[in-house]
Amino acid sequence: MGNRNRLSISFKKEYQHIYNHLQGVTNKSDYIAIALEAYISGGRQSPVSIEEIRKVVLQILRKQGDSSQTFPPPHPEHPISAEDVDLLSQLF
Repeated sequence: MGNRNRLSISFKKEYQHIYNHLQGVTNKSDYIAIALEAYISGGRQSPVSIEEIRKVVLQILRKQGDSSQTFPPPHPEHPISAEDVDLLSQLF
C-alpha cells in the first residue's frame, strides 16, 4: 500500500457545496477517480448501463418462469451526476 500516488486538493468558496458533498463520501479517492474517468471517457461510465443489465436479468428470470419476483431499481450509494463530473473537471 506504500506505492500510492497522493494528491492534496483545496476548494474555492464557490465550490463549497462540492466540498460538503465529498465530506459524506466514504472513499473520496475512488469517487473522484470514477468521476474523472467518466469525464475523460465522454461521460460514460460503462458501455452498458445498470438499467440495461437489470432488464436482461428480468427477461432471463421470466423465461425461467420466475416472474413473480420484482426487483427495485438500483440505488447507487453515491451517484455521480454530470454536474459533479463537470465541477471536478474544472478543479483539475
